[in-house]
Amino acid sequence: MGRLLLLLRLEGPLQSWGTRARWDVRDTALEPTKSGVIGLIGCALGLRRRNVELESLDRSLQFAVRVDRPGLVATDYHTVSGYHRTAAGDYRVGGAAGQTVRSLAKACEYDENTIVSLRDYLHDASFLVALASDDEMLLRQLAGEASHPEWRGNLRRPAWPLYLGRRSCVPTRPVFARLTRDYECLEDALRGEPWEPWELWEEPREPWVGAHRRGRVPSALDAWVEDTSGEIERQDALRVNVVRFYGFRRCRHVSIPTSSLPRGQL
Repeated sequence: MGRLLLLLRLEGPLQSWGTRARWDVRDTALEPTKSGVIGLIGCALGLRRRNVELESLDRSLQFAVRVDRPGLVATDYHTVSGYHRTAAGDYRVGGAAGQTVRSLAKACEYDENTIVSLRDYLHDASFLVALASDDEMLLRQLAGEASHPEWRGNLRRPAWPLYLGRRSCVPTRPVFARLTRDYECLEDALRGEPWEPWELWEEPREPWVGAHRRGRVPSALDAWVEDTSGEIERQDALRVNVVRFYGFRRCRHVSIPTSSLPRGQL
C-alpha cells in the first residue's frame, strides 16, 4: 500500500497563475503555482483571503505538478479608471503624469486616473496536480471523505465557485480527481497517472491551429516536485499578510517520457 495522495485536474479555456502579478502588469506562470492551488482549495473550503488557516494548509501540503498540455500565452489589454494605490501606498490622480496624493479623500478632489493593465492568460492548458501530507486526515477532509467542524465545503462540494488563478478562469471539468494509495510518492504519481489530453496533440483539421500543435506529440512532459533539496527556488509559498508577499520554497524538475505514460480517456 502506497502513500495517500490527493490528485487534482486543472483544465479550462483560460488559466492564469501570477508570480509577479502586481499593479499594472499581471503575468502568469507556465504552470499552476502552489499559492494559487492553495487559494483554490481555500475557495472550496470557504476560507477568506486573509484567513491564517491558508498558510497552515500551505505548510502542511507537499505540492507537485505535471504539465499535460502547456497551452498558449496571450496578453489581454485593459484600461482601468479610478483612484489606484501605488506600491508606496499613495493614490494616483488624474492631471500631471505621475502625480500622487497621500489620502483617498485628497485624491477625490482630482479627476480619476486611468491606467493600462496588461494581463496574461494560458489558453487551453491542462495540468495534473498531486498533493501529499503527513496528516492523512487533512487529505480526507479536503476530499470530502471526512468532515471538518469549521469548513463549509470541500473539493467535491466547494463552498464557493472554483477558478483557475483568476475569477474569470472557469474550469471545464471537476477539479477533484481522486484520493489514492496507488503510488509511493508524488513523483510516482506524476509518472503513473494517465496522460489524458493525448488526442489533442494529434493532427487537427482546422488550419488556424498553431503549427507547434500539428501532430507533434512531445517526447516528454515537464513536471515539478516540491523538495527541500531541490535546485529550483520558487516564491509562491502562500503567506497571509496585508501586502500579499509570498514565501520561498524549493522544487526539482522532472522530465517524464510520454512513451512511458498510460493513455487516458477523455
